[in-house]
Amino acid sequence: MSRPVMTRAEIAANAGREFVLTTALIFTVVTIVRWLAGPGSPLSIGTPGVLFAVAGALVAILIAGLMASPPGRRSGGHMHAGVSLFVWLSGGLPGAAVLPYIVAQLAGSIAGASLARLVWGSAVARIGYAAVQPAPTLGAIGLVLAEAIPLVLIFTVVTPFLSTPQRRKWIPVVIGVGVGLTIAVLAGTSGASLSPARQLGPALLSGQTSYLWIYLLVPVVVPALVAVTAKAVRPKRSIR
Repeated sequence: MSRPVMTRAEIAANAGREFVLTTALIFTVVTIVRWLAGPGSPLSIGTPGVLFAVAGALVAILIAGLMASPPGRRSGGHMHAGVSLFVWLSGGLPGAAVLPYIVAQLAGSIAGASLARLVWGSAVARIGYAAVQPAPTLGAIGLVLAEAIPLVLIFTVVTPFLSTPQRRKWIPVVIGVGVGLTIAVLAGTSGASLSPARQLGPALLSGQTSYLWIYLLVPVVVPALVAVTAKAVRPKRSIR
């Protein structure tokens, strides 16, 4: 993949798109939790397995839809600091865009959770702004593994799709399905955050900051390691 060139204006515009996309993502995720798991909601699902499966399916559709939307196609639809690092290390994003993208995504996380509170009122506070928490028995090491392993699998599967434009168009589906399945399987164990933006805003606004460093750090480190590893093992083209 040849690294694209962006002017400062294009970087700023794409960072703005990342802010809007991430705000929409977090607002909608909090809204999903508010209606499917909120106390007193007429749509509340009481069976955890069914709840996580439905939420996972909805989030999969949401992520794929935002990535495939016009602003998502323009900026790349990352909405995730680890994705931005992964794409940069894979040659698909200029280095000057990485920090603006990440700042925009984290700001969008806070904005999305705040917007959900504004729209849905105290119902959002009652669900802790949809901040995720690990099972009490999991512990820090278990949480690191539970967050890291799905990310390794998702980004390893994504890597071959970067090679051609025809394959790249399927990346929103691959990532959406990967995240959705992880939520369905692991939401009751690790919380299945998988993204710094998914946890930052809800955790800060709810005050549920236990293990926040894991939820922020692991989804950044793992995609970067997958990208570096893929680059190291990629066959080098002979120079003639």
